[in-house]
Amino acid sequence: MNKIFFAFLILSFNVIADGISDLNAFVNNVSTMSSEFSQVVLDKKGLKLQDVEGVMLFKRPNKFRWDYLKPYQNQIISDGDRLFMYDQDLRQVSINPIAKVAGSTPLLIIAGKNIEKYFTLRNIEDQVANEMNQNIKWVEAVPIEEGAGFSKVILGLTENKLSVMKIVDAFEHSTTISFKNAKYNVTLVDNDFLFKLPTGVDVVQNGVASNNSSSTKPTNNKDAELIAFANSWASAWSAKDVDLYLSKYAKDFKTPNGDVLALWQASRKQKISLQGKILVEIEDIKVTMKNENLARIQFKQKYTSDKLTEDSNKSLLVKKIDGKWLIQEETSGK
Repeated sequence: MNKIFFAFLILSFNVIADGISDLNAFVNNVSTMSSEFSQVVLDKKGLKLQDVEGVMLFKRPNKFRWDYLKPYQNQIISDGDRLFMYDQDLRQVSINPIAKVAGSTPLLIIAGKNIEKYFTLRNIEDQVANEMNQNIKWVEAVPIEEGAGFSKVILGLTENKLSVMKIVDAFEHSTTISFKNAKYNVTLVDNDFLFKLPTGVDVVQNGVASNNSSSTKPTNNKDAELIAFANSWASAWSAKDVDLYLSKYAKDFKTPNGDVLALWQASRKQKISLQGKILVEIEDIKVTMKNENLARIQFKQKYTSDKLTEDSNKSLLVKKIDGKWLIQEETSGK
């Protein structure tokens, strides 16, 4: 596999339509999609550098997977909270929080919701579109974030459905992805977007490498479930999705100062909404089961906003209520 273009692809994906309204229709009306795809990479002189095939799935919000099948096998998967990039040749997987890479991952323009938060959209004039394909409507998306790894994405939609995507990088290399046999609003479950970590691969997480050797003690299903819950909680906070964030707390949550729950919720909603950019990163997660439906999750937390950067040790006491883990108590300290 061409390593440059595998890395370029995850940092260079976008989807658009004839008019911005067509793209909005695709985002609002298509909640899931499955499709075969072919990907061709050309240099600035038009010489072919790469030609691969695979299958893709997405489920809004922010869940997607791209499985490369020919001539090599690699994966790009988002479970909604974390982005996994697996390079089979290198035997390496990189893992990053979605909230941290959203502005530099064009794939989210397909599977995300708040496209204009990360991209500036522009309708492409008819004469330009006709040079590409007169039956497709086109929109250009330019990343707002500097250093995104690509200069623009051109998305083509046919009858408000995604049919082609073209990514252009700073070196004028272009990656064109064409979709075929696509199915829309199909039934997909969250398990379709779980990344299964192969044994013996190098793991790069938050810039730190480790090895997932066969001698490593495996994480049991309950631990994995609770680790996923903690990451989901942090991701909702980072995305300033207040409703999702507050839904992680139980009705009998013990508020820090003994306030009435409704007042604490209103205070948290106001405080989070007034912040600019927020990033909550957690690591060194430890799970201690109290009983089948009660556990304590401990981890190191780094909170970053426009005005504050703070490291702390966090502990969440969580209880399974009606099949869902919910926070009953939250404590923190240096």
